[in-house]
Amino acid sequence: MNYNKYCLGTSIAVATLLSLGIVSHPKAVNANVLASVQQSRSIANANKSAVSNGYTDDGFTYLNPSATSSERENSYHLNTADNWSNDLQTIIYDQKNQEYDIYYLYTGKVILGNTGFRQNWLRVTTKDFVHFSQPTVAIKDLHGDIDDTWGSAWTGTIITNNGQITDVPKGAKVAYFSGLRNKDYQQNIWAAWSDDDGKTFSHPLNDKKPILDHSWPGGSIDPFDERDPAVFYWQDKLIMYTAEGNNIGVYQSTDGLKWKMAKANQKDSKIPSSDFLKGLPFEAPIECPVVRSMKTADGQVKQVLFVGAKAPNAGQTTGTYYTVGHLDKDGIFVPETDAKRLDQGTDYYGANFNGSDDLAHADSELITMGWVGNWSYTNSGIKANQNGNNPDSTRLGAYTLARKLTLNNDLTIANTPITEGLETGNITKKSGKVGQQAALPNKYYDLLNLTKQPANSKYKLHFSTNNGANYQGSIKLEFTQGKDHNVIIFDPATGKYRIDGESSELSGEAAKYYRDGLADGRGYLNDSGLKDTKDFTLTLYTDKTSIELFFSNGQAATMGRFCVNNVQDVKISAQDDQQTNQFDVSYQEVGPKLIGYEGQSKPTSTVPDEHPNNPDKPTNNKPTSVPEPVLPPIDQPTRPTITQPETSSKQPIKEEPKPDDKVTSTSTEPKSKATKKIVMHNAYVYDQAGKKTVQKVKAGKTVKTYGIKSINGKKYYVLANDRYLAAGNISGTKRKLKHNAYVYNQHGKRIKGKHLKRNKQVRTYGSSVKLHGKRYYIVGKEQYVKRVNFK
Repeated sequence: MNYNKYCLGTSIAVATLLSLGIVSHPKAVNANVLASVQQSRSIANANKSAVSNGYTDDGFTYLNPSATSSERENSYHLNTADNWSNDLQTIIYDQKNQEYDIYYLYTGKVILGNTGFRQNWLRVTTKDFVHFSQPTVAIKDLHGDIDDTWGSAWTGTIITNNGQITDVPKGAKVAYFSGLRNKDYQQNIWAAWSDDDGKTFSHPLNDKKPILDHSWPGGSIDPFDERDPAVFYWQDKLIMYTAEGNNIGVYQSTDGLKWKMAKANQKDSKIPSSDFLKGLPFEAPIECPVVRSMKTADGQVKQVLFVGAKAPNAGQTTGTYYTVGHLDKDGIFVPETDAKRLDQGTDYYGANFNGSDDLAHADSELITMGWVGNWSYTNSGIKANQNGNNPDSTRLGAYTLARKLTLNNDLTIANTPITEGLETGNITKKSGKVGQQAALPNKYYDLLNLTKQPANSKYKLHFSTNNGANYQGSIKLEFTQGKDHNVIIFDPATGKYRIDGESSELSGEAAKYYRDGLADGRGYLNDSGLKDTKDFTLTLYTDKTSIELFFSNGQAATMGRFCVNNVQDVKISAQDDQQTNQFDVSYQEVGPKLIGYEGQSKPTSTVPDEHPNNPDKPTNNKPTSVPEPVLPPIDQPTRPTITQPETSSKQPIKEEPKPDDKVTSTSTEPKSKATKKIVMHNAYVYDQAGKKTVQKVKAGKTVKTYGIKSINGKKYYVLANDRYLAAGNISGTKRKLKHNAYVYNQHGKRIKGKHLKRNKQVRTYGSSVKLHGKRYYIVGKEQYVKRVNFK
């Protein structure tokens, strides 16, 4: 990671860093700093009567952003729970718990839109890359410690000790990471191992001193640029790749502690940009290198080098690139292909991967996630409103959907999003002939024109021809949130496409960079490689702060966005000069409802959410101080309608299907008679296989049920649309008291005159909950009995 990303927010601190030669392009003091000490008059005088959950003016302004506020909280993407986050560290599969550990870089304090020194690693777990645990600290910063210790823990990697690493038990996980040394704020590499299977790395190696110092012989040619180590096993040695400005430094070790140059001299131990970004006009610095062995379908085994970089002279912003090749006996990467962008969009950076840390083993597929961000605007201050006024948001950090990566026989990589358990909502479909839709300017036809749609949605677009010829004519996709506007125009004949956008939350050069791109002011131009085809599919996943586009040939493009509103307008149009084009479009809301202005009431329950296996373990990545999303009525599933642009704010006009159009909505409703039940405990909604979904129902809500069904030996109440609630959250479980017991309210206070006798059978609901540090069972509406009183 570039040190420029972590500038202190004061001129004194910047001057200090400049004297040390660390900061080459300081951004800590910018045009937003002076303005940020004052609240905008327009916000201060906003119509307070319209405020809902901290939002005003129809949800486009958040009044009081904080380190934990929800204005940029996504529905189904991994978010930082508070403050800032960016680079992903490693994705590791935990065989024992059958879940993945994900580590990411976290900043605990943001000063005037810029991050400070104190970074560390946070860890979350997931079984499906849709639901995430609460984050915990995996590597602590040692800010304030002395001498050679790290004041910040920056990007790195985790490997499992195969027995070679000195003073570490075999099988233990070891983290290698860069950071800033406390005594001089210079970049070096440290290591620490974990005695709890990767939950925490609390045992520093080498007495907290660097295991690789930039000033040692053979270190970085740029003495202030030594970071982001990638460590792996190769030819009975440990190999380390480090980001060193224009180069990747390569080092080797036999014991994991003592490292030396990979070759006999410094020059030969560096991989130049002409190799790791072959064929690309590169601009320093390089960041976040990762090396993996991958196997193609036809059995080729190759090494793939992934790097974070930027190529403005090629019209490309910062992103994650890959080059395919092989390693020589000393671990030096030798390219066999030109560099390609892993994700062609503007906002897929700081990516990391799962996969074997022993490159003798080749993976047939990898899982990756990237940070949705771009330092050219993310660090410039992102407003919490659409007026371009302060204050800035101080909670920033989201990640893409997880993707499965496969290496094609032609040595290109294909992306497939991992969304199992996400797509549970109703699907609305429309199909027809392109040329028979309403005509628009520039020979486009209106395929879909929707207003006030959920920002958290999936759109699947299938196009084909009716005469067997290749598809001709462009396709335009437009997404609008308030003043913000994102456009994608794709030409299937050439495979080329353009993405651009307007963001009123950005200002100055950041806004221009987001809007105009780097080539000629027309946004960002890309080549999907999907061309000369008669049949293809485009799939888009949108969330509050991102749009992810997937082509049917495995290419992808991610775009960040910044509006705080939770609704969007969507327009899909296409050309059809030959009158031969056909389309099938489907769309659905995915993930839980977003918190925001549109019809959302703030939850008041203080009861923690149910966790079916471990009641003490939270099941999402949101802080407990942030209210959970509110569900639509369980018994009345919503069905989106297809609409044209509104002629008034109250009366949208429904689009009438043409003779060749087909519009359908899929929904399943139980045929048995409905019975209303009160949910007594916060409860997850399950699918027909007994698998937990992202949806939840709050305690006290009345739902319609359609009988009881047993799934995998457990009882569930049947809801509409093949959804289920665990029976214990409604009908409860009888438990016997072993002591006389008081009954408490939701605040942990005794209810006067309310107590229960020893040996009484009491019906409890769901798992125990925590109130003020003690565990209770729910025994009625806002009534609780201490868990220790039960047998």
